[in-house]
Amino acid sequence: MTRTTETVVDRYLTLVDRAAHEPEALKELEAVFVPRATVHFGELPPVTGLADITEFYRRLYSDMADSKHVWTTTVLDGGTIEVRFIMAWRTADGQLGSQSGIEHVTVNSDGLITELRVLIPQSDGV
Repeated sequence: MTRTTETVVDRYLTLVDRAAHEPEALKELEAVFVPRATVHFGELPPVTGLADITEFYRRLYSDMADSKHVWTTTVLDGGTIEVRFIMAWRTADGQLGSQSGIEHVTVNSDGLITELRVLIPQSDGV
């Protein structure tokens, strides 16, 4: 059985959307990640530690003028939080983009993210 609830992931996604036009919002990542958290983003090498995670997101959002996620959050039986999302963005030069995916998130007893895995489906080239 699964259940849906508001989680730290909701705060995380709202925060990264803000980062597109408010880069200083990334300072707030310490309120959602533990200091030694790990982020696995698609096929990229894992990023570990709050300072490296903050820099990763700073680079990721540096060319964006706007970003918006829409998502559903479900806590699975094993305690993993599954997030199904769609993201749309506009770059600084006006180009538009979108992506969907699934995140699997593990949190500690304080409700902070210890591990976040972003699974991006491969494009079929169509």
